[in-house]
Amino acid sequence: MNICCFSIVTYWHGIKGGLEVHGKLLCERLVEMGHNVTIISTNHPEKTEFEERKGIKLYYLQNTIFGSKRRGWKTASIKKFIELDKIHNFDVIFSMSASISRGLIAAVRKRKSPLIIISEGPEITFLISEFNQVLYHGSGFRNLTKIFLAFLYYYFFWEFAFRKCDAVITVSREMTNTIKKWHFVGKEKIFTVNNCAETNRFYPDQTQRERTRKELAITDKEKVLLFFSSITKQKGAHLLIKALQGILKTDDQVKLMVVGDGDYLSGAKQLVKLLGLETHVIFTGFASREKAPHYINASDIFILPTLRMEGMPFSVLEAMACQKPVIASRIGGILSIIDDGVDGLLIPPGDIPELIRKTLFLLNNKNFAGKLAKNAREKIIQKFSVDNMAEETVKIFESAMTRKKE
Repeated sequence: MNICCFSIVTYWHGIKGGLEVHGKLLCERLVEMGHNVTIISTNHPEKTEFEERKGIKLYYLQNTIFGSKRRGWKTASIKKFIELDKIHNFDVIFSMSASISRGLIAAVRKRKSPLIIISEGPEITFLISEFNQVLYHGSGFRNLTKIFLAFLYYYFFWEFAFRKCDAVITVSREMTNTIKKWHFVGKEKIFTVNNCAETNRFYPDQTQRERTRKELAITDKEKVLLFFSSITKQKGAHLLIKALQGILKTDDQVKLMVVGDGDYLSGAKQLVKLLGLETHVIFTGFASREKAPHYINASDIFILPTLRMEGMPFSVLEAMACQKPVIASRIGGILSIIDDGVDGLLIPPGDIPELIRKTLFLLNNKNFAGKLAKNAREKIIQKFSVDNMAEETVKIFESAMTRKKE
């Protein structure tokens, strides 16, 4: 197949969030499967106009703003699509999230090729996440009006896009159910394809563990809790820091490693100082994809106490692939990953006492923690591999092509 992808931000822009990682893994695997993949995106920070990465052709539109659908994206993306379609005669066109405009949808629909939207989560999930933030720690009231207005704008865009496209792919059954609940999308054109983990990159590695712990001056006796995500209040970084204070009352040989960057990083550091936890918390800063498994392997328990309606967080999948016991919030697409008590533990969002209790339980029950971790890796290999994700996506592409021709 000749495949065209629209994505206003890509992994190759230097952005390594879930959406960007998903797009990278999918497109690379499509090329490996023998398909031709072209990506149309916004201006590159280094002013690159075109490059080819592992067989993927990437076009960065110069008269656009990096990561924005405003000021030129509509016109430039339509023009580039028409130009490239004359060369490649695209069989399938897909958009990573809301990367397409109404005008671009109209241009694509003039053709006989199907238009498919891959959604990490509709706008309602972000609104719910903001409400959760206010509910659980009483801040963010000022943002609610702004967030609600943005929700209305994007809600009606999504409604239009979902109606006009030929298929919608979500990354978890929870996101599929959310779209069905909040949008008028026929069940015959919405599909679930789970996110995935690179099991050839994320796997248990004792050498990585020992080397990284030595670099960070972590002793053999110390037990390491890992928070690896965007450092925001929605992701629950502050909750884990507060929980650490309670955990240390029972076990003073525990350290928290915080890996990542975000708008709450300075706030998290201030909270650590306020609680007197400086000697028990390590902030590593941003970690590359290459370095990520090193930090995961150096840890003993991975924790994501998120308040956000997650689509399907890569961080949880990757920790499980590295055979680590995971504690995460019972929210969003996490429910599609973890079977509570079988391959991980779930906690109610915002429940610090329960987070403390379950963390101490795993620290004191190494055999059970090891069993969870082993089951977690086996599940990732069986159900959440890159091959599974790509193959299921291709089936949906082919099905949409067949329906379009009927």
